[in-house]
Amino acid sequence: MSPKFDLVIVNGVVVTASDVSSFDIGIKNGKIHTLAPSWNGNAIRPSWNISRVFDSTTYQVMPGGIDGHVHLCQDLTTGPNPCPLGLGGQCADNFETGSRSAVCGGTTTIITFATQTRAEEDRSLLKVVEAYNGRAQATGSYIDYAFHIIIVRDDKDVLETELPVLVKKWGITSCKLFMTYETMRLQDYQLLDVMLAALKNSITTMIHAENGDMIEWLTEKLESKGMLAPHYHALSRPPSVEGEAANRAIVLAELIENPLLFVHVGSSASANVIRAAQTRGLPIFAETCPQYLNLTWEDLKRFHSPTCFENSKMICSPPPGPDSSDQDALYLGLHNGTFTIFSSDHCPYKYDDPHGKMVGSFRLIPNGIPGVETRLPLLFTRGVSTGRITPQKFVELASTNPAKLYGLYPRKGAILPGSDADIVIWHPEGSLPPFKLTNRHLHHNVDYTPYEGMEFDNWPRYTIAHGKVIWANGELLGSLRDGKYLRRGPNQLGKGVAHFKKDPRRVAAWVHG
Repeated sequence: MSPKFDLVIVNGVVVTASDVSSFDIGIKNGKIHTLAPSWNGNAIRPSWNISRVFDSTTYQVMPGGIDGHVHLCQDLTTGPNPCPLGLGGQCADNFETGSRSAVCGGTTTIITFATQTRAEEDRSLLKVVEAYNGRAQATGSYIDYAFHIIIVRDDKDVLETELPVLVKKWGITSCKLFMTYETMRLQDYQLLDVMLAALKNSITTMIHAENGDMIEWLTEKLESKGMLAPHYHALSRPPSVEGEAANRAIVLAELIENPLLFVHVGSSASANVIRAAQTRGLPIFAETCPQYLNLTWEDLKRFHSPTCFENSKMICSPPPGPDSSDQDALYLGLHNGTFTIFSSDHCPYKYDDPHGKMVGSFRLIPNGIPGVETRLPLLFTRGVSTGRITPQKFVELASTNPAKLYGLYPRKGAILPGSDADIVIWHPEGSLPPFKLTNRHLHHNVDYTPYEGMEFDNWPRYTIAHGKVIWANGELLGSLRDGKYLRRGPNQLGKGVAHFKKDPRRVAAWVHG
């Protein structure tokens, strides 16, 4: 006898990273159990014992979104210098509010950051992760979640003894390193130390690529001229700042044959450097984010007047490009594969808050903007609906590639028998009247959105996680403890071209001996 399904999605236009097909999907015990071709529009198969049916005729059915770059519950007030990203900036979202916002925008898995500081009590990476995990458990999450580890020290004994434990016990297979911010940046020597240790443990190295010395020099020059308003933040970080750091990181990584992922790439200067390295066969991956496809330097001035402090709402690092030409270049990068994944870099600070963005000069403003809920709708409206990317490319960037890059595929990022039944269903084309976004539409714990007033023509109608409908027609239906912690495997996207020539002028292959 056929198994009883908890949920069946019938007559859907199923979109994966490679195909668009008409399938019925049978879900049982939180997993995708059966895929079968639709029966000429018949909603129910006589052989299926069904508890609940979704007839999704003309709807696009996709794997749930995976956002691999989300900041939640990060305490940025600890350490010897308490302002790595601003004057005591504190994330506005915890796991409850952040995961709630994510699922309302079609995301069913998030990866957040356990953050080491240079304080002696944070020397142990294991203790950092245990403390951060306590924050997640304190509230719970609506959706599944995993952790990256941010490393700001190169203590060799810690790297040697604790990285293997992070992989084996916690399934943490990615670390993030900074090339800027005084209390977080690593010098080249230290970057090499951590990269090599990560490589030995099959840990993906994520790089925040900005030249800290260039930023500090430009900031001091701006301050000496009294140029302190929020929009001068962009002038302190022109695209060459990112491009130089990306090039330097690639040289360091090639020296020891270490794969790299560049996060939040915001300029064509950086994208061009990354593309050139990929063309040479190096295992270089890249991420871009909604702010770089939808904002420019002009948006740093658009609240009332150029000197109005509300412009601090738009500050993130790297900043978006000076004009729309960078947006065109980044869309090309989405199209041609320069960018492996599309993430939000949701880094939420309130505006009207003592630990928020309404502080002093641009130097002190916490760098980051909210976006976990708007990530997928923005790319759908401005990418898929306009024809700039295909629905398949959308799935590849927003779900399947993040799952592969972060060691979650095919459990996540796929519509396959055995995969978690994490699914997002969009409105049929043209059925949702276009609307202008306001912060009232959103479910984060932030008092603004940088995309206020932008027009959207689609939004997830249903979000399903582990076979349970948790967002439907504008209503949140999930429970806070629905989400579980995910242990991850290594990067599944490869290590570059096989038998790539190790030119001794560029590669120190002997360091692995």
